[in-house]
Amino acid sequence: MKNKTDVLIMGGGIAGVSTLYHLTKLGWTDVMLTEKLDLTSGSTWHAAGNLPHFSNSFNVMKMQQHSIALYARLEEETGHPVDHHPTGAVRLAHTEERMNEFERVVAMSKLAGLDLEMISVERLVELYPYLNPEGVLGGLWDPADGHIDPTSATNAMAKGAKDAGATIVRQNPVEKIVQKEDGRWEVTTPKGIIDAGIIVNAGGFRANELAKMVGHELPMCSMEHQFLVTDSIPELEGRDEMLPMLRDPDVSYYLRQEGKGFILGPYEPDGIPWATDGVPKEFGQELLAPDLDRIEDIMMTAMTQVELVAEGGIKTVVNGPITYSPDGHPLVGPVHGIDNYFVITGFNFGIAQGGGAGHFMAQWIVDGEPELDLFELDPRRFGDYADIKYTVAKGTEVYANEYQLGYANEYAMRPAVRGQKKTPIYESHKADNAVFGAYFGWERPSWFAPEGMEPVEQHSFRRGNWFDPVAAECKNVQENVGLLDLSPFTKFEVSGEGAYDYLSNIMPNHVPTEPGQIVLAHPLSPSGGVAWEVSITMLQDGRYYMMSPAALEIVVDDWLFSRLPKDGSVTLKNTTKAGGCLLITGPNARKVLSKVTDVSLSNADFPWFTGQEIDVAGVPTRALRMSFVGELGWELHHPVEYTQKLYDALHEAGAEFDIKNFGLRAMDSMRFEKGYPVWGPDMNTEFTALESGLSWFIKMDKDFEGKDILLKQKEAGFENDMVMIEVDSDMANANKTDAQNGFEPLYLDGEIVGQCSSGGYGNRIQKSLAFAFIKTKKIDKKAENAGLTVQILGKHYPAKIVPMCNYDPKNERIKADD
Repeated sequence: MKNKTDVLIMGGGIAGVSTLYHLTKLGWTDVMLTEKLDLTSGSTWHAAGNLPHFSNSFNVMKMQQHSIALYARLEEETGHPVDHHPTGAVRLAHTEERMNEFERVVAMSKLAGLDLEMISVERLVELYPYLNPEGVLGGLWDPADGHIDPTSATNAMAKGAKDAGATIVRQNPVEKIVQKEDGRWEVTTPKGIIDAGIIVNAGGFRANELAKMVGHELPMCSMEHQFLVTDSIPELEGRDEMLPMLRDPDVSYYLRQEGKGFILGPYEPDGIPWATDGVPKEFGQELLAPDLDRIEDIMMTAMTQVELVAEGGIKTVVNGPITYSPDGHPLVGPVHGIDNYFVITGFNFGIAQGGGAGHFMAQWIVDGEPELDLFELDPRRFGDYADIKYTVAKGTEVYANEYQLGYANEYAMRPAVRGQKKTPIYESHKADNAVFGAYFGWERPSWFAPEGMEPVEQHSFRRGNWFDPVAAECKNVQENVGLLDLSPFTKFEVSGEGAYDYLSNIMPNHVPTEPGQIVLAHPLSPSGGVAWEVSITMLQDGRYYMMSPAALEIVVDDWLFSRLPKDGSVTLKNTTKAGGCLLITGPNARKVLSKVTDVSLSNADFPWFTGQEIDVAGVPTRALRMSFVGELGWELHHPVEYTQKLYDALHEAGAEFDIKNFGLRAMDSMRFEKGYPVWGPDMNTEFTALESGLSWFIKMDKDFEGKDILLKQKEAGFENDMVMIEVDSDMANANKTDAQNGFEPLYLDGEIVGQCSSGGYGNRIQKSLAFAFIKTKKIDKKAENAGLTVQILGKHYPAKIVPMCNYDPKNERIKADD
């Protein structure tokens, strides 16, 4: 057996083999895979093999698109037979909300170059003549959907990888993993020790066994999933062509032809977690005991919708374990704090996603990043709150909601295992009727329900029950003063004689050189994209205080610690949990704050975008004069043990000025008006910092990571450009909708010329706005562009490009001195 390799993949399911295959496609041939039993012997072999493009996530859709395109050409490329059936698929909608979801996904699919389309009930019956359409409003058709035999696809990729020089070792379980001082790995197996530069955990439902050998635990569990296979049905025996796949998300099942019978696969509401204490050692290529009682109701409904199913007796019931993460997306990417180690596991749609995931995993290994921003798959999107109890509860919840409508905030507001992380004023917010969402484990107020309204969000793709309360929150911030809890911010302190040079090398912007100075900076990915966003304040003693989005805590931690000088000249400290932060903002913010501090808050003594250490109501406070909502304001950073005291003091002092809490939805509404993008939808690794409109924050008179990439792009010109668009407000108001769901396409003269990244209603200016990336070769942002439209939930809304800042463009309110 080969005993030294550049990359060792541990696990021979479809994701592991796909990674091996795609590494060879990128020119890395000194690569190796070891499998405990035989290829596909985990969840791959018993998977149904369905191949949907459909997803409420654009990048997951594109990952599945890559898989399906790959499988279509594998047989011709490798010479290995691949049993692929592109039958097409229909989806049924029983409600207007489901129709809205389909409209959104169909529009989004056009950005990916796919041919999904909305269809009528008549067209549904034409495509699927055995369907009883009672209660169905319409549907969705994907002509390239279908199914594949997972084993044949995996073995074809294995052959392709081996033909390119890769090594595959079967019947060779991993027994021990040790990282050496030089960062390489020693992996012990029955056939010998393997010296690997990089290891990839593709262990499927045994991935945590490998993880424990490395020294960590992955947030993933296994769920039992059953599908039944019927006997042959005479009506199908008489057909030459296969029926399309049928999915009914409102009933929660999929149905497809298998041979001359059917496969029926329900997702029942009371799913059963499997092997939560560890996978039995002896468990191999086996199935679990069936339990049809759990899925009987869904089965019976399916048989009333497609009566033909009932004509076939049950031939087989397949009940096998499939993996789930807490949010239902796989775990693909690097692992926190461990160099030269990646994971690709946790798939509950492993066949549809495995081919594409292996492609992006290979890019991550070879190029340092994938071509798509895959933070939603990055295992570092979960923190230490995601323990086994949390993971099993959330995985079970995801299974029950497999076909849940893809509302923007729905997942964050699901009830299972809430309250993992609370700020000290959680109970105060609860008493004020806060509607909470869980983001990176933190309970954060999304909005506040007025007295008499139940604090529960009624989810919708349109303006929901939150719309009027959020408008009131914005109005109060604009006219009086508001308070927002920003304690979940990621926070770091950097000190030492090498701190300035260390930060300057990372940051494209100038690093502060004087105490009290604040700058915004956007470290770059290897391709010049925005890796993360940070504000940097120089403190009086020369330390630097840094703040980034809450969800990025682990990513930022890895980024900063991996670049620390080896000479000890820089000290880095994560202070996220130690510090609280309250934003007080609005025209009366200075009046309220002046009642609880003796420090002068005038422009002369406390200019905009500066910071000072002050006392506020007896609380030692790091006051930073900035506000993400475009009003006069200060962020008040303080030791977390003082949060409740500071909150109470501000509310008491602000009572005469009608101080009120506001939430994240109001913050979003106001940032749209100011043209403030956020990391994630508006700034990410898929668009360079220059394309994202961040030239102001990039100083080409200094050296920094990624400068050469931006210089080349500046010379060559941009492919994309961020703009602000205004959607026809009369039409938006009439339909109670905005570009609030993301990835709404922009059209000009019938051609797609861009896509929205985030949007919503600007309550202070009464306009519907959205950030968008436009294709510079297809549209001139300075032209009139008559005929520009944005497609929202199936309708084309007139739109126009407007200045980025549409509220107080001279910043007179944020810099006010009265």
